[in-house]
Amino acid sequence: MAQILAYGTNVPTPITDGAAITVPLTPAGQGISQVRIVVPPVANNRVELVATVGYRGDLGTGSILFRIFRDGHEIYYARQGFESSFEKFYLTTLQAIDTGVAAGTHDYTLSVELLTPGTAATVIGPITFSALAIEP
Repeated sequence: MAQILAYGTNVPTPITDGAAITVPLTPAGQGISQVRIVVPPVANNRVELVATVGYRGDLGTGSILFRIFRDGHEIYYARQGFESSFEKFYLTTLQAIDTGVAAGTHDYTLSVELLTPGTAATVIGPITFSALAIEP
C-alpha cells in the first residue's frame, strides 16, 4: 500500500472570474501558481502533480501551452486548444507524475503561454495546484 510522504497545495482562486491573467505569447510564459513540497529521503518516490485552470479565449482560434517546472527545470508540458467565439470558456485539468525526486525542498511552478500569434486568452480561474509525494 502506498504511503503519503508529503502534501502541498496552492489555490490562487477557487472560482471563475477570480483572476484576470493575460496569457503571454511564447516563449514568455507566465507563472500562475507555485507549490512547495519537502520530500523525505525515500527511494522510488513519486510526486503526483494536479492542476486545474479556467481560462477564456479572447481573440481567434489557437492553443495554449501549460508547463510544470521543478526548481526551474521543465518536467512536463501539455497543449490545449481554444477559440473565442462559440466555445470561449475552458476548464483544463492536468496531471503529471515526477518520479525519483531527490530528498529536500522543491518548488513546482505552473505556467501558461500562447502558442498562436494573433490570438489572445486570459486565465480567469479557478486555479488550483497540488503536489502529493508518495512511496509506492
